[in-house]
Amino acid sequence: MVEGAVVRELRRVLRSPEIAARTATELGKRTDTSEVAAALQDFDSLWAQLFHTERARIVQLLVHRVTVTGKGLAIDLRADGLKGLASELMTQQEASA
Repeated sequence: MVEGAVVRELRRVLRSPEIAARTATELGKRTDTSEVAAALQDFDSLWAQLFHTERARIVQLLVHRVTVTGKGLAIDLRADGLKGLASELMTQQEASA
């Protein structure tokens, strides 16, 4: 149950324009926000292709800590993990184009 909630939250966060802009900035001049946003929007298709161990690696790359309380979940993300994931997604997107 917690795992599903974490993945849903990751999907929501990765689609936000703020995350795309911040990640594009971290990736440097070789990318722009629209390229990063497109790659992050394609997260679901990548996720569907992955084995469980690869999914766990991505969650560990992105999530610093999950705190479960009576009021819900608090998920702390790793800022540097977004850069690595975006690079992988963009590479996959370029390969399929």
